[in-house]
Amino acid sequence: MHGLDFGMEIRRYHSASEFLEVTAEFRATELVRTNLISSIAASVANGSRKYDAYYWWVIEDSGKTLGIASRTAPYGYVFSPMPKSVILDLVSRIKREDPDAREFAGPKAVIDQLVMNEQVMESESELIYELKDFKPINSLIIPRRASMKDYELVLDWIEEFIQETNLRSFNTKNIVRGNIDQGNYFILEVNGEPVSLGGHVSQVEILDKKIGRVGPIYTPKKFRKRGYASALTSFISQLLIDQGSIATLYTQADNPTSNKIYQNIGYVLIEEIRRVRLK
Repeated sequence: MHGLDFGMEIRRYHSASEFLEVTAEFRATELVRTNLISSIAASVANGSRKYDAYYWWVIEDSGKTLGIASRTAPYGYVFSPMPKSVILDLVSRIKREDPDAREFAGPKAVIDQLVMNEQVMESESELIYELKDFKPINSLIIPRRASMKDYELVLDWIEEFIQETNLRSFNTKNIVRGNIDQGNYFILEVNGEPVSLGGHVSQVEILDKKIGRVGPIYTPKKFRKRGYASALTSFISQLLIDQGSIATLYTQADNPTSNKIYQNIGYVLIEEIRRVRLK
């Protein structure tokens, strides 16, 4: 053990609702960097998502939250920003209570510290963007909200998106159905033909703030380089803004095309996220 400072504690919560309640103030101060954790926990708390097992971790100092982490098995861990001095203690605790955990993601500085004494088998980077200076794209083509009539098409495109981006996904069919039911997917059509798909996750309210995340955005190869992804991203970003949300998104660090699209619309880089798989 590395030893926490006096007054510090690592707590594991078994209830997503309780975890959300005790971490609300911390998540509100780190709104963008904790959005993934917030949206996952909210979906569990409201019953819209179910997983094999749940791990909700909070690092506290005299009752004040310093950092959080979560895992919804079979997915890996997601870490928030936190002091470097507590990271290895948290990992030690995780290894005792969740020995199957192998995947960890979070701010690069946090994950770099986490893997100091570990053997890394895989490593990749994502970027978190926040919309700061919106430059909307004026398009004559207005996307339509996807319905269950579009289920097979949306499922095919989501599976292609997962394959191209090497994302891990489980229960994809149920996830697609759920997002269609919640009205989270949009289809862009040209002359009656679907050419691009866009979406957003359900928005999260924390204290007096509201945040949404754009994605996925997917255009089949034969329809690319025509501005469809830009138009969809702009449309969904405007939708989130109109609903009072801060608009954010994740993108792969090694995809210059996507990064340029988002920057041109007004998205600003907030954080590099490192994702690793340990031996």
